[in-house]
Amino acid sequence: MDRIEQLRESFAYRGLTLHGVSRKTAELFGRYSPFYIPHNWYRRLARSQSIVTVQQIFALSRLTNFRFSDWLTLFGYDLDRIFALQLGIPRRWTTILDSTFHATSDWIPWFADREFTRPVPAIAPLGLIVKWAGARRAADLLALNERKFLYAVIGQWDVYALPHFVPGSIVRVDTDRAKGLVSDQLARDDHFFLVEHNSGWICSRLIALGDNRILLRCPQQPCAERELQIGTNARILGAVDAEIRPEAQQPSIHSLTRQTQYAEKVRPEEFLRQPTGFGDLLVKSRTNAGLSFREASSTSRAIANSLSNKHYFIAPGTLSDYETLREPPRHIPKILTLSLIYAIRFDRLLRLSGLPLETEGLEPMSDEIIGRPAPTANHTSRNAVQNMAPNREGFLNSLIAEWEEIPLFLRFALGEITGLKDLSLGDMFWVGGDKLQLHPLLKDAAFVAVNRRAKKPNSPGDDNVYRDSLYLILRRDGTYVCGRCTLEGGNLTVHGYPRGHVPSHSFRDGIDAEVVGQVTTILRRIG
Repeated sequence: MDRIEQLRESFAYRGLTLHGVSRKTAELFGRYSPFYIPHNWYRRLARSQSIVTVQQIFALSRLTNFRFSDWLTLFGYDLDRIFALQLGIPRRWTTILDSTFHATSDWIPWFADREFTRPVPAIAPLGLIVKWAGARRAADLLALNERKFLYAVIGQWDVYALPHFVPGSIVRVDTDRAKGLVSDQLARDDHFFLVEHNSGWICSRLIALGDNRILLRCPQQPCAERELQIGTNARILGAVDAEIRPEAQQPSIHSLTRQTQYAEKVRPEEFLRQPTGFGDLLVKSRTNAGLSFREASSTSRAIANSLSNKHYFIAPGTLSDYETLREPPRHIPKILTLSLIYAIRFDRLLRLSGLPLETEGLEPMSDEIIGRPAPTANHTSRNAVQNMAPNREGFLNSLIAEWEEIPLFLRFALGEITGLKDLSLGDMFWVGGDKLQLHPLLKDAAFVAVNRRAKKPNSPGDDNVYRDSLYLILRRDGTYVCGRCTLEGGNLTVHGYPRGHVPSHSFRDGIDAEVVGQVTTILRRIG
């Protein structure tokens, strides 16, 4: 079904025609308003003579009572796929991610437990524990979430988070732990907090100094430690309780120096001031991101190339104009690009663009109208999903109950997160039962992603346990071991680490054990 036919179907579902829609938008918004839809709109769309504006799509949502996000999808703007790109943008500073999942009516491939006659192994392929079990509506899976968390990506210059985290680490923030904090909680070395200040966000250990004052701890660079005051120039958003950690190198000394210099630019009097308009918000967000117009434009070009759509590119001069002109952009690709590069919530940009989102449509479009792919087989009814209570027995339900949230917004970003283009169940391994923990990064880890094509460990030499890659090893008895690994003369050695008092293990490569692959990503609890 082509787009014009989809428009006709959606209008007919509400007993409307294009002529009626045109008349109603003229009555509601005015014939010369950007919300107005002309009576010859079909012809213009067919000839590609006009670009649909965000105001026109909003007008359709309001008139038909179909959700605004569904109308965007119909016009080719899949918000969840587009916002997956936010994880591929290098961030100089720690940045809060937009964790909104928009397509709540989509069918999501889901899992079921495999039948086990014995306990789940300490380390095992995920495909050995769960299996594909049809599809579920996204709304039903989101209903299993017990509460909402914040997610942030660690920046390259966040000296307070490094080296405990690495640039590109995704941290989950428990906002409930921002309430009623006391001195002994802040002083614990294993607690990191996400702190908002007037120049953005910082992930840091904290020391409470009294009178609502806190100290950002930085043991690796004591000269960078800073004192902030809650409510004046800082706010604690919550405590970090989990990390999705990619394999990454330590930041350079140059980056740490730049971070310290930037920290001196704090102006406490601006912290409580909220941006008053679209341009004001762009100025503040671009400054917080540490980007020049040229750098932001270069990022927009990368986004345009990723989406194979030149309309997502924004020239440096145009970016400057957006900050000074009264009229915000009307074209959806431009607004989406601004949201991505400046880490501004999409709905916030829309509101400052003049869209009264409180009056948008509320009903989801049907699968037939929007062209939403239906599940192929074995899909479960709504009632069956609602009966899948997180506190019931079983590996999957216990996992949901423990983690309290399914972060569906990461669904299309898994390839970017893991570095594996075609991620499958065979690439994911459960390590949550491993008590041996041959590496400190595996403490409280639940899952690892493994590149099964990378089977050649390093040669002996560098003993820095934080820099060497981790590998998954399959022993002859069918059990797995995960840790830092070296290969020399046919001898495969999985190293312990000194502080953990864990011995090394040696195997004959290809006889006693073999390398499954290199660990690319670790999902672990923090604190």
